[in-house]
Amino acid sequence: MSIAVLLTWFACHYLADFPLQGDYLASMKAKSWEHLVYHCATYTVVFVLFAHASPWAALALFAPHMVIDALKARYGVIKWLWLDQALHLLTIVLILLAHF
Repeated sequence: MSIAVLLTWFACHYLADFPLQGDYLASMKAKSWEHLVYHCATYTVVFVLFAHASPWAALALFAPHMVIDALKARYGVIKWLWLDQALHLLTIVLILLAHF
């Protein structure tokens, strides 16, 4: 895994998890599974388009993102944004280590 690939994937994460999510979706994903799925699908598509994530990598991004965001937004198990983000970034690193 190169630094360029890692930075590209981290940039995709930032873009998809913050500006593309917006305040509305961030609040609604706590109330609606449909909004949570929409956010996770949009998040994953960003990686497919800009980082050329394989189908395997896309699934490996989508599923944990659903679980992590559900634990934070819907159930309040994850209390801190830093932990939520650390888990997302750890997921990315593990996918890249397994993929390359």
